[in-house]
Amino acid sequence: MVMRCTPLIKRLNAIALVMWFLLANISAAAPTSEIQALTVAFLYNFMKLSEWPDEAVGNELILCVTQARDFGHELDSISGREIQDKTLKVKQLMPGDDPLKCQLLFLPSEEKPLRMQEWLKAIENAPVLSVSDMDGFLDQGGMIALASDANRLQFEVNLERIENLGIKMSSQILQIARAVRGK
Repeated sequence: MVMRCTPLIKRLNAIALVMWFLLANISAAAPTSEIQALTVAFLYNFMKLSEWPDEAVGNELILCVTQARDFGHELDSISGREIQDKTLKVKQLMPGDDPLKCQLLFLPSEEKPLRMQEWLKAIENAPVLSVSDMDGFLDQGGMIALASDANRLQFEVNLERIENLGIKMSSQILQIARAVRGK
């Protein structure tokens, strides 16, 4: 017997994905901040549901975070997990470190504006997914902007910029984005 995906089944799958996206992979320990825990879950799922050009990925996927924000143990909860048959490595970047070894670079809103521009300039032509919770991040050349609203985290995507650098995002991510530029 062959089962076909009806629109209802597709919609239920999308709803299940949204719930999973928001709730999955949050550490069982009490987080220092619900938004920080959700941010880590979003970063993990962006890594899980994106594909990079073969030449941009080795044996591991590297999620980089600048030291402008302390995530405590929340990042440790995802380090070492398997994604796309590769091990996820979390790396804290210091000024002067090479962000081109990262597949995803999270630039927290606490990052100084000049340093933010330096990080973005360093990766502007590389397949590194840039994510931030800073206001106006997409207008500065970023790829995914996180926005919290009353303890609810949402995101916007600059799809044109992402695709121009050879990164492919799952349609599942794009379906739950608050806004997608460059569709």
